[in-house]
Amino acid sequence: MCRHRFGVLNQLYEELLSEGINDVKFMGINGYQYINDSYSCMICDEPEDCSNCNENYTIPWAQDLDDGYNCLSENEGLCEANDEDGDLWDMWDISLRDLVILDRQGKLVAKINLTYTNPDPISTCGENYETIKNLILNAR
Repeated sequence: MCRHRFGVLNQLYEELLSEGINDVKFMGINGYQYINDSYSCMICDEPEDCSNCNENYTIPWAQDLDDGYNCLSENEGLCEANDEDGDLWDMWDISLRDLVILDRQGKLVAKINLTYTNPDPISTCGENYETIKNLILNAR
């Protein structure tokens, strides 16, 4: 299910690009607690091995670490090294399937959990998809 939601976000990203909106960037950030899990089908890097992949995704995928590197300077006190949570997920209080929307200055605009707000335009009649798309466009 999570893999499907990432695919829908990739679809949204491709849609924005096709509409000439190229000043919006997407990326996935794997939680530290999932560092040993396979993410191959999440990013569809080998689509022939995954039932959820129709094409390769263009959204980059990064791995959160728990080394404390991001907890320095202005982020001091927002996260802690070696606490098993991961620095970025700690700093932003992220849970599994959270979509974080930032403005141009990196300030939080919205955080939506895609478990409860399924972005799939087919299963939700497009309402959640359009809401998320509008939040992203308004953050520009």
